Amino acid sequence: MCLTKDKCEKHNEPQNYKGKLLILKPQVLEPQFRQKEAQYFYAENGFGCDPNSLGTAVFGHFLANGQKARLSRSDFIGIADKTQLPIWAANRLELLEKPSMKIRVFQLKDASPLAFMNFDETVKRGGVKDTDYRQVYGGTVYAENLEDVFRICNTELPYGYHGHSLSVSDVVEICDGKDKGFNFVDSFGFKKLDDFDITQTDHENMMKVLILEKDRLPYEAEIKHNIYAMQHIVGGSFDIIYFEPKDDAICFCNDDFLLNGSHPNRVIGDTLVHGICFIAGNKMNEYGEYDSCLLTDEQIRKYSEMFPQSVVMTADLAVPTQEEIQEETQEQTLE
Repeated sequence: MCLTKDKCEKHNEPQNYKGKLLILKPQVLEPQFRQKEAQYFYAENGFGCDPNSLGTAVFGHFLANGQKARLSRSDFIGIADKTQLPIWAANRLELLEKPSMKIRVFQLKDASPLAFMNFDETVKRGGVKDTDYRQVYGGTVYAENLEDVFRICNTELPYGYHGHSLSVSDVVEICDGKDKGFNFVDSFGFKKLDDFDITQTDHENMMKVLILEKDRLPYEAEIKHNIYAMQHIVGGSFDIIYFEPKDDAICFCNDDFLLNGSHPNRVIGDTLVHGICFIAGNKMNEYGEYDSCLLTDEQIRKYSEMFPQSVVMTADLAVPTQEEIQEETQEQTLE
């Protein structure tokens, strides 16, 4: 059974599709893929998103498997009604719609006399010197502003974060957007730094990896190349999955994922990994031993396409929608 127009929002005027979850016409799909979960498509951009544009192309990805595609505006029934989404789809849409920021966090090196001093006191003692700092994290967090970043880096540390909770004297870089730049964490709020130079900081021990979470698209992170940051991502002791013929990349996952109640995530090689995992590079070190290393930009793109989204299990598809739960409750009440 396929989704029909009754699962769409009702509008009198044509709507802009950008950033919307759409329902694909079933006849657009190959017969073997004409299933409800395959009809959900998240539109990211394209002239076809605008109903007043002469262009028809809509770029985005299928919600169920994360595969990117180019479709036409005429391929869709309409915008999905959020109140009628199955829970797995609602969870993924919620994450897609959350505001996010790409950041880096820098903290003063050990034994620095300026540690935890506010901006005015730091200026009195020579000012903020980029050479005194080392990077402890880099990645994408669900945040709308620096206040959100401060909260997250104190209460729910991002995966792979390895440093003390964000505090006075730390520096936060916003990597893109209108607020791009470096910010000193002051006693109250933040101070913009105009001449902080990341190339002068200690960031040589950082490793670029690709983190894979359930219901979330892959995202790049910069973590310290040590066991503590790696264990923080997977939630404890880790195991390694080899999936590349040349062994130039490996997957780290929790070594107890089948027993700790983790949800199914991605199929890596021949293994259905449960719980959060990440992909890192793998190469021979100076001692003649294989060791994890940073991923190249090309590998980041490759594995983002190879592992675009977590699996949708049969149990997830069997879960009723919010509307179905309400209808069943009303029927039971009438009885």
